[in-house]
Amino acid sequence: MKRHVLLVTGGDPPHPTALDRLDDVDLVICADSGLDHALALGLRPGVVIGDMDSVGAVALETARREGMTIVEAPRDKDLTDTELAIAHAVEHGTRSLTILAGGGDRIDHVLGIVSAAADPSLTVLERLSIRLGRDSMHIVHGGRAVVLDLTIGTTLSLIPLAGHAHGVTTSGLRWPLRNETLHASAARGVSNECSQREVTVTVESGVVAVVIPNHFPETEPS
Repeated sequence: MKRHVLLVTGGDPPHPTALDRLDDVDLVICADSGLDHALALGLRPGVVIGDMDSVGAVALETARREGMTIVEAPRDKDLTDTELAIAHAVEHGTRSLTILAGGGDRIDHVLGIVSAAADPSLTVLERLSIRLGRDSMHIVHGGRAVVLDLTIGTTLSLIPLAGHAHGVTTSGLRWPLRNETLHASAARGVSNECSQREVTVTVESGVVAVVIPNHFPETEPS
């Protein structure tokens, strides 16, 4: 069992500070050209998954030479490379999953990653987070909670995914929620603020993305 897996997606490269304060990782999985990004960050991937239409030839040769597991998928498929990588992580007993992505100007890729994180099959994960550019996002499925250690005054938004989210309760926020519903068609949870260092978000049913904009430093420390 790999308790904490880091999944590096393709597309734009991750922000150089997005690995800041990352918990210990048991396994790195790369979705297609995420392998190039992982190697550039100095990571040591164990698995590469995808149709291999965008991964660099040098990176793929490195994967073969170093004995990484390569799972090649057909180009004509219903699932994205990221979805295939998520499914692989869950099937192999992952309990905590961090998705590392660059963001960039492909809003369809960003929405695809967030949508994939809302899949009901991921309720088995104890913790699910996305590091997207300089932003961080914690995905809380129904029956789960997340506890965060944040600086007082930090902006934080609660966004329901894949429909309404019910029984949402928070602590440590300027505007708390107590067993309330966040409607998918409303922006009520946008731009809350941490009033305490420890913030807790609990969801009874549905899925909530806890979004922390600009969570990571703009530049690497000198």
